[in-house]
Amino acid sequence: MNDELTIRSELRAGDLGRIATLHGETYDPIGGYGLRFEAYVGQTVAEFVLGSDGGGKVWLAERGKRLVGCAAIVLRNNKVGQLRWVVVDPAERGNGLGGRLVKSALAYCRESGCRSIILETTDGLPESQAMYEKLGFKIFFDEIEELWDGPRALIKMELDL
Repeated sequence: MNDELTIRSELRAGDLGRIATLHGETYDPIGGYGLRFEAYVGQTVAEFVLGSDGGGKVWLAERGKRLVGCAAIVLRNNKVGQLRWVVVDPAERGNGLGGRLVKSALAYCRESGCRSIILETTDGLPESQAMYEKLGFKIFFDEIEELWDGPRALIKMELDL
């Protein structure tokens, strides 16, 4: 069996469910990211496919046939890219895969003429937030909101290009 890590950018049948599943399985142990969070990811990925009209790109990291990482950019109005669905399987962490996926997304935004990139994250993900800050993202919103499984800090960050 081929266990090589590959990254592709074209979505195929079955990928939407795999993206939602990877998020659900990865984040559920943290607490506050239960079934409603997985459903939210599934909904937003489906909206991207049904309504983006080519306005963005997805990167899927696979080891063999197993999805082990994901990141995407949704192109918004006013030349803004939104970084979405960044996740790395816990078994794959520590080898730079998350940074590699996010850097591919940032390069895509630059090539697409974006003036900035925004993202939403939450508390409880210090490694992710540290990576975003290291890449130059700055917090512009940090407030408690009712999210998937209760109140939690919603953090919005932006990177000017």
